[in-house]
Amino acid sequence: MIGQFGPEGGTLSCEDSDVIVEIPPDAIPPDRRDQLIIARICLCPDSIGPKLTDPDSLWLSPLVDLESPGLQRFDKNVLIKIPHRARVQPGWTFSVHYTDPTADTKSNWQTDTTRATVDQLPEAATFLPSKYTDTQAMWNCVEQKWHSRTEEKASSDVTRLTFSVDEKYFNISTSHFSHYVCSGCSKTHPLNLESVVYWHHYKVVGLDQMDLNVYIIDIIKDTRKASVESNEGSSKQPGAQSGRTGYSSLSLEYTSSEASSLIIFVDEECMDDDWKWSLKSYNGRLPAKREMSVESVIRGCCSSHMSTQQMFTFVSTDPSKHEQLSFFQAMIGIKQLNSQKVVVQMPILVTVPLTKGCGAVGATNTDNTSNGAPIISDGEIDFVGERLPCSKWPRLYRKLMGKGADIGIEEIQHRDFTDSREQIHSALVAWRRSKGRMATVEKLNTALQQLELRDIADQLQSFCPQSPE
Repeated sequence: MIGQFGPEGGTLSCEDSDVIVEIPPDAIPPDRRDQLIIARICLCPDSIGPKLTDPDSLWLSPLVDLESPGLQRFDKNVLIKIPHRARVQPGWTFSVHYTDPTADTKSNWQTDTTRATVDQLPEAATFLPSKYTDTQAMWNCVEQKWHSRTEEKASSDVTRLTFSVDEKYFNISTSHFSHYVCSGCSKTHPLNLESVVYWHHYKVVGLDQMDLNVYIIDIIKDTRKASVESNEGSSKQPGAQSGRTGYSSLSLEYTSSEASSLIIFVDEECMDDDWKWSLKSYNGRLPAKREMSVESVIRGCCSSHMSTQQMFTFVSTDPSKHEQLSFFQAMIGIKQLNSQKVVVQMPILVTVPLTKGCGAVGATNTDNTSNGAPIISDGEIDFVGERLPCSKWPRLYRKLMGKGADIGIEEIQHRDFTDSREQIHSALVAWRRSKGRMATVEKLNTALQQLELRDIADQLQSFCPQSPE
């Protein structure tokens, strides 16, 4: 990505990768009105970056190459924000690796050099080393133990590079540009990953089939797009209706000296006598599950390899009545086992509304009815979120979500640890995303009354007719 800046400064950001470069006012000299800032992003540090020799270290970020042609040094430090995949907690040692910023960092990397203005969001440029690239660049490193969110660690050389780490970013402050990539060392690696379920619905005469592709993926956006969305696009069959659930947070722990496994499975509790679908994969046998080592999952998500994937296939129980099916619903479970103990467990409810004769028509959170009852709207979520006591939302979330709610509460509290109102909003949005057409105003109203929050329930009922359709 490329931006053009002057002495007033500005921000160069990439929505796809979340890499951000903040240039403060007066960092660029007054005589340089059209200074180019060039950023290249590599998703696979192993291919061109320094080598990690410690088995207890992992790459935590993409590799970012920054240039400011014609300007060797800024008058004020710029801030480089590089996203990472670590679940920050005491015990981590974080490192920022960087090349000599005073050296010639030009190379023959393939990159998109499309011009972009300060107000635009340029596309991310993924670059690959050509045969002429010098991959033996001299790398420096500065590291720190993580103790608090405010601590900064400075390099000992003349570049005066300093950095801090928060829940999402390595925040690098420097007056020079070079190459940057970030790693972490801990015998126990708690990583923030994500899970998502893509569905494909095939409906022809005599066949009504639903395929669910379950992924454990990296939270870094470019990696997610490269490994999952491209695979889904290439595997889609003509005539199939497709969609996906929302991305769900998943925290995994990997200890290099201890065996641990991850299991992706179909939850049998959702398959009662009234269920209109039957399992086709695994020859229809339950439990349907895939077990793998957590090490392989983490190493796969943190490299160029394809993300961990598992597919389950379902067919209608009675093909002669498949025209009568109005929706598909199944529960996918993910759990981590460590020494025969469950470390993390997360359910994913997949709900797909269907229409007669044309298969699936939308993802879980796009349908707007459930037996005639409207799905809760953004306005109604905001209405409840403004009135719900901050101490009550975990109990409300348990009422709404049922099984597996405590995992979701922990994730929401970790993600929005300083803002209780944002926690409430995140909880209600997560409920709607998970339950889909079953996330109705009526269900929320009932849960509020069960918690003796009848005043809010009554106000919600009065508010609903005024809500936008």
